[in-house]
Amino acid sequence: MKNHNIELFRDTRKRLTITNSAMLMVFLLLFIIGTFGLLLSIFYNEQKLDLKALTQQEVEETKTSAPGVTKPDNAFAANQGMYFNYFVKENGELVVGDEFAPEMRQVIMEYVKGWKPNTVEIKYKAIGSQNQEESHLLIAAQTVSQNGRMLGTVYFGKDVSYLWSMFEWLLVVLLGMTVLFMGVAIVTGQFLTRRAMKPILRSYELQRDFLADASHELRTPISILKSGLDVIGMEDGDKLSAFSHELLRDLQKEAKSAAKMVGDLLLLARTDSGVQEISMDTFDFSVMAEQVIRSIQGFAQSRQIRLLLHGQDAIMLHADQEKIKQLLYILLDNAVKYTPEQGEITLTTKTTIVDHKPKLCIMVADTGIGIEPDQLAHIFHRFYRADKNRSRQSGGTGLGLAIAKWIIDAHRGTIHVESVPGVGSSFTVLLPLK
Repeated sequence: MKNHNIELFRDTRKRLTITNSAMLMVFLLLFIIGTFGLLLSIFYNEQKLDLKALTQQEVEETKTSAPGVTKPDNAFAANQGMYFNYFVKENGELVVGDEFAPEMRQVIMEYVKGWKPNTVEIKYKAIGSQNQEESHLLIAAQTVSQNGRMLGTVYFGKDVSYLWSMFEWLLVVLLGMTVLFMGVAIVTGQFLTRRAMKPILRSYELQRDFLADASHELRTPISILKSGLDVIGMEDGDKLSAFSHELLRDLQKEAKSAAKMVGDLLLLARTDSGVQEISMDTFDFSVMAEQVIRSIQGFAQSRQIRLLLHGQDAIMLHADQEKIKQLLYILLDNAVKYTPEQGEITLTTKTTIVDHKPKLCIMVADTGIGIEPDQLAHIFHRFYRADKNRSRQSGGTGLGLAIAKWIIDAHRGTIHVESVPGVGSSFTVLLPLK
């Protein structure tokens, strides 16, 4: 049970760490993507505005210049990062105002062919050749008309390769920072998880210690009370009235139930703290099964329930004898409590081979009320009772199957439950023989 709790806390810590780290990573990625997108948008729009202003200026100059000639200042164009400045007349004649790479003129003219917007339009284009590094351009275009007569179209190309390179480096830097801060996010997530788990672990330890102390302190007075009631029943039984006899039997029953519950709580508290150990020994399990059947036979007969044993002889088992006996008592007692009158309970024991290893198979089948499918996953939880009213009437505490599961886990075994509501249940336990 302690290992189960350790695994539970470890899984919880892992899930919290993943959740905290994931949240930090998501916020980090959103911040980086937002920052990169914002910077890209600012610089891109700034370049578009500059190019738009230059294009509009060129259109106005073209209108006032001599027809057919456009010649801006080359030094001015170079300072503005211009890649080319073309004016294409209506008859298709090209007037070159300025160009950085004349060998790329044909590629550019092919791209802008037929592009004649009335207002300034801007497009992105990457061009290059085998002998020249690729250039990233923003290309603007606008038609020029005067007195209702179309003169031609102005094309401006601005080289933004330096911005492209800058943002490529910025992306690399941001990705590197992302990896770095993801590591920081994981470490931070682990730190936050440890802080969050401290009060939980402390609360669990306090609960465990309280349970162990309370169970230990209650065990002695309840045992004395139970013994005292037994003595009264033996010595003064003849002197008691019928009502007193009935009251005494009720008190003895409640004292026995309380003693059992305290014993179960103490056992679970010891398993949680790791104090409870198992003592391995080799014994004949078949003999033990017969003894348990005989001892519980009276309880079953009082409820008019048939109790059957089907098992092979001389099954030698290496295990904790007392714990295995307790396991049988729990499974059979549970079956009797949930089986109605005229029902039947069968204990089947045999050896089998699972994964090439010899195993002991213990199967307890009953014709009881059964368990709903949605409750099967919870029946081994502490204090869980599928039928709470019936459990209270029969004196159940909801601890028996939790203890049974711990005994099976401590012996590296498994338990499987099959149940059909209204038909019955079957508990199958597999334990290593050695």
